[in-house]
Amino acid sequence: MNKTVNYIQDKWEKGFLPGIDCIVFEDGKIIIANTYKTIDYNTLENKQYWFPLCDTTIESLENYSDDIWTKVDIFNGSITHGNEKIVFGDGSMGNEGFVASTDRDNQLKWAIFFTFSNPILKAEIVNNELICISELETKISIHLNNVTRISISENY
Repeated sequence: MNKTVNYIQDKWEKGFLPGIDCIVFEDGKIIIANTYKTIDYNTLENKQYWFPLCDTTIESLENYSDDIWTKVDIFNGSITHGNEKIVFGDGSMGNEGFVASTDRDNQLKWAIFFTFSNPILKAEIVNNELICISELETKISIHLNNVTRISISENY
């Protein structure tokens, strides 16, 4: 393992993820996400969006701030997907949630952090899509063949 992989794994084992809307991979690659909400004033329906914005690395993020890490807690165990476990929970602030894929030895494969979801309370896999439900009943759908494909439904 290289230095970055060891660093990411050490942070994960201590219960930390980058506390920004992003996907972090075991090799230190980060995909920063843009997230925003719109409202249809005719129907008063809110719509949440999450999409990849750019690629970076953990080293690059820490060049600008070494305080990017947020404590995370895993809720309600895990679910199995092939040779991986999917775990989920919350961040340090009440508005944060995350989902992560690990191997059977709890080595991080990828994690997605959300600053808007509140804690992720449950998850299930349906047709190779990871469906996460937050405390606010926000439904976050993640395509497991391409984890950058994420859709969000509020109060599903």
